[in-house]
Amino acid sequence: MKKRDIVKGLINEKFASKAQQRYFYAKCDDASNKEERDWCDRAKEFSDDTPNFKNLPEKVKKESTNPKMKKGELMEYINFKKNGGVKKLRKKDIVKEQRDQRNRGPQIVEEMDNHGRRDVMRYLEYIRESGLLNMFGAYPLLNWTRKDMERWLYGQKQDIESIEYQIEELKNDYEDDYEDDNESEIELLEEQLRIINYLLNNKQKIRDILIRTALKRIENGNGDMETRNVQRVFEKLAKESWVMWTTGIYGQ
Repeated sequence: MKKRDIVKGLINEKFASKAQQRYFYAKCDDASNKEERDWCDRAKEFSDDTPNFKNLPEKVKKESTNPKMKKGELMEYINFKKNGGVKKLRKKDIVKEQRDQRNRGPQIVEEMDNHGRRDVMRYLEYIRESGLLNMFGAYPLLNWTRKDMERWLYGQKQDIESIEYQIEELKNDYEDDYEDDNESEIELLEEQLRIINYLLNNKQKIRDILIRTALKRIENGNGDMETRNVQRVFEKLAKESWVMWTTGIYGQ
């Protein structure tokens, strides 16, 4: 499946049930900052695309699910936190991941609208272009807040101030004998700065997409809106989004 096949044919978002409708408007009523006001915009968007509220079911029919986290998944999550939020994969894990993806073929996150898929896949492409880390460990970045990413970038010396300082130093050291070398390095740093700015400026947008998708999946599933369950689904969707990116664009 090609990228254009995934992002074409944009679909409308609409309320799946009266319970979901009430939840969105309750979040909107509590609006006190930009993040919460986004709920009002989302509620209006869903309302505009919902043709008949009276015909909505009280709740979407539950599917057979197991909300409990398996022991192996729990240990993986604990180790992920110990590693500072970046998953470290062994070579055999990477090979297994590649083999599994080839066997499963192209995949998409069904509950995510096409606008969201496009934005998430674009964000992962920017992560790849940044060269910040191996892409097999990139998906946890989708769950991070902007502050999480800023702290991590600072530790990598890839924060905005560090890059701007490097550019300024090169411009100050600009000499005729090194003109071509300096100019080329400055251009590379300026491109990296553009990518880092994109990753930071769109961080909250990507989190919001995953949160909305997690709520939709829960609403369509067991209906458990407990914070722990929402967080679990939210983190799982980051991995599924990475699978969507790698199978949809690269075919494996």
